[in-house]
Amino acid sequence: ATPIATAAGDQTGEPVGHAAPAMPTSGFMEGSIAIGLVIVEGPTADLQFTAAERTKVVAEVQNGLSWYATTNPAADLTFSYDIRIVRISTPANPAAADLEALWRDSAMGQLGYTPNFDGVYEFVDDLREFHGTRWSYCAFVTKYPLSDFAYSSVGGPRLVLSYDNDGWGPDNLDRVFAHETGHIFGCPDEYAASGCGCGGAWGRFGAPNGNCDSCAPDSMTCLMRSNSFEMCRYTPSHIGWGRGVAGNPVLVQGDFGQAGNFELVVPSAFAGMTHLWRDNDAPGLPWREPTQIAQAIGRIDALTMIQSRLAAPGALEVIARTGTSLVFLWRDSGSSLRWHEPTQLVNGAAGMPSLIHSRFGRLGTFELLVPAPDVGLLYLSRDNDVAGYPWSRPVLVAANLGRVDSVSLIQSSFGAGGLGAGNLEAVASVGGRLVHLYRADDGLWRTSVVFAEGTAGNPVLVQSQFGRIGNFEVVAPSAAGGLVHLWRDNDASGFPWSAPRVFATELGHVDTVTMIQSSFDRHLEVVARVGDRLYAMARTSSGTFDWLPPSRIF
Repeated sequence: ATPIATAAGDQTGEPVGHAAPAMPTSGFMEGSIAIGLVIVEGPTADLQFTAAERTKVVAEVQNGLSWYATTNPAADLTFSYDIRIVRISTPANPAAADLEALWRDSAMGQLGYTPNFDGVYEFVDDLREFHGTRWSYCAFVTKYPLSDFAYSSVGGPRLVLSYDNDGWGPDNLDRVFAHETGHIFGCPDEYAASGCGCGGAWGRFGAPNGNCDSCAPDSMTCLMRSNSFEMCRYTPSHIGWGRGVAGNPVLVQGDFGQAGNFELVVPSAFAGMTHLWRDNDAPGLPWREPTQIAQAIGRIDALTMIQSRLAAPGALEVIARTGTSLVFLWRDSGSSLRWHEPTQLVNGAAGMPSLIHSRFGRLGTFELLVPAPDVGLLYLSRDNDVAGYPWSRPVLVAANLGRVDSVSLIQSSFGAGGLGAGNLEAVASVGGRLVHLYRADDGLWRTSVVFAEGTAGNPVLVQSQFGRIGNFEVVAPSAAGGLVHLWRDNDASGFPWSAPRVFATELGHVDTVTMIQSSFDRHLEVVARVGDRLYAMARTSSGTFDWLPPSRIF
């Protein structure tokens, strides 16, 4: 590829005529990485490094890479350093046609490799084999004249830094090194002088360059834009961070498989979401195929999912919140099981949303509640009986609740029959308290009761098969650790709520939770997120109704 002439943080390809190896040396930034740090010195004092300067280079490189490791512990980054001091006899020549080749080829020959760019690939391949790492690349630091003070090959195998680091100086080598390492693992430049654009398909997940300073309306400070130790929402996708989870998990029992597999989505630690499923037809009920979805969305703060009834066996329908925006995406239920591109739904949302497929209309409308940024909830619906499936405009409801953190929505059996399809029932988390509210056939939302305090995360509401009418079951993280379960006796006068029952205290602080009632002997099935890990547990449906111990699934 012809080098791309850019400003600071230049991204280039390898010289024409030198082919990259079949196996990538730096596909994405997870796992173990070997770095060949080559300090290239020349025959004169101005081209040589003092002992203090060499130490400085090593410390700055290690600091820059340590920032990546601490920024995303879930990536399990480990670095093996192979430090080489190479002194060559080639004099500096600022007028050389290829300023890098002038010193690089001699340096590679002295290291025992082919004295051209092919030798760089040979060196990097040897680094990976010798250190037993997943990935490898090399970094040249020199005082020889360069075409730019810092540049690298997008996708590897090398980056080049000038010790004086232009206006950044040696004290900021760590920032510039981290920036150039971003290129090694697939990141584009984001500053306007680089000639960047907001499109393209960059890195492991093919995400666009949505933070490009020349075209993004809300371009933010970022490592790839300004060498700052910060990341915009796109950079984690570009470097391929897929491990680890954040936000709230959402569990449904789908119609795939004979017994009905469990389908689970959860925001990834840095971008998009992770989808995995439990094979309920296989011995041991294994969780399978965690895959990264919609990385191009960037960081997802919260999401909600259903399996709809619009096709057989039914699409997975997801609404995700990124910042204050809601986006909609879905996976078809045909043989391809393809996730479709997300579309913008609405702006001005907060907290954790909740989506259901109701019994209103011929095909059933989608009903959505999501916390508003200031007070109350936003309500909107999608008319599945109309071509194009239009969404209504959001309407503010339940403003009397004040600021709402999260909400869980169902359609109950109350009000069903005759012309009624059933009440919409919700539980909202408001400052550690759980509040029940509902909407009857008159379309008005009414606040019912505050039935719990001392929670510290999202509630999940289901109407179970226990009792004649079907009790309401709620699970939420407890402020004291573990989870709390409450239920409403829908067969009793006044619909009393039970006292809270705490379980899974061995998990400590639980961040978020999801729950369903499955077809497995009417068990309540729960998945909880603790940090960047997911744990599953279930409650038996007879005897003492014990909660089984949690087990880690991801």
